[in-house]
Amino acid sequence: LNVKNSERLVDGGESTVWKTLAQDKKGLDKMIALKQVRREAFANEEEMKKSQEFYKFLKNFPEFGKFVPDTLYFKARLTADSEPQAFCLQSFIKGERIDRLKDEEIYKDPAIIHQLLDLSDAAIKILQETRENKTHKPDFMRTPEAGKWRALLGAWLADPRYSSNIFIANEPNEKGQQVFFVDTGINASERTSRVNELHGRYVVSPLGESQFKRWKKKMRNILEERFQELPEEKESE
Repeated sequence: LNVKNSERLVDGGESTVWKTLAQDKKGLDKMIALKQVRREAFANEEEMKKSQEFYKFLKNFPEFGKFVPDTLYFKARLTADSEPQAFCLQSFIKGERIDRLKDEEIYKDPAIIHQLLDLSDAAIKILQETRENKTHKPDFMRTPEAGKWRALLGAWLADPRYSSNIFIANEPNEKGQQVFFVDTGINASERTSRVNELHGRYVVSPLGESQFKRWKKKMRNILEERFQELPEEKESE
């Protein structure tokens, strides 16, 4: 990568995320989000494969994949004599996480509400399927910053309104997409602790599904009362 400058966004756990201005092969500047995974074990082929398979599962899941940014996985050395490390490369999303936005900012645009409703429907289906098939699920929460009691309570209750993994871009992309889901987990295997896996599948997953359904009703009411429209019900209800 021909990196021109970088700004550290997140530094915690086992990875660091950078907002990076890089130059492509044509000499054009591109803003990207670059995740550096520090855990050396992740550099081996087996761990990289698990992570890519989980990403492909999300990307190819019906109606859910459109919310997942295109991601490139690769291994590189920071210097010629350093150990290889894993990196994930995505186009940088200029926007904000919904847990940092006020209600009036989230619900001011009916197009955004419709995309959040579509995300909720797809999320409910993916939670149901991963619970039934006993596979790893996407993490709709992660840990919000300390001090915001509403976000902390929302995370504890698995309320997607306070997710740190759902983003609203400032502008839609070429496909009109403005709502995105970014699973900040490093790879699928970081959730394979037996206790965490069972808790996630039988406690967090059904609670999250219930909260998505509750959130859908709230957004449908907003559309009806504020914008005089009521979207068609989906099967996930």
